[in-house]
Amino acid sequence: MFEALKTKNMTATAKPVPDPDRPGAFLPNGAAAKSGLNRSILDKGWHRIEVATRSKARYTGSCVVTVNPAYTSQTCNVCKVVDWTSRESQAVFRCTSCGHAEHADVNAAKNILTAGRAEHAQARPAVRAGARKPRSRVGRKANRQAAVA
Repeated sequence: MFEALKTKNMTATAKPVPDPDRPGAFLPNGAAAKSGLNRSILDKGWHRIEVATRSKARYTGSCVVTVNPAYTSQTCNVCKVVDWTSRESQAVFRCTSCGHAEHADVNAAKNILTAGRAEHAQARPAVRAGARKPRSRVGRKANRQAAVA
């Protein structure tokens, strides 16, 4: 299961903000920090990992599901209530409805897994698991014998 992350949008450059008091000057906009974040996002190679996983899934007859990431970090995986105030910090998730507390990334991962399983149940896999078409060698031998003769 993968999140359908928009890497291009996530790595957009910080826009310069003109200083109203000094024409031609700009206010600090955190461009240096943003460029470091962009570099770390792009260095991860998320797309390559997904492409490799899809390739292996095709070979084995498995299914790869992409999940919409909207609200996965704000939804309680126990009671399913969506509330942005449940996300106390980058690492802490505490549900305002049921009081469930968990690491925010673990909670989001469980929500992604639940959404992916629901998506997978609705979609029909293109190839049944383990049902690869056997490769025929007859064509190769016939072509080789025709080339020799």
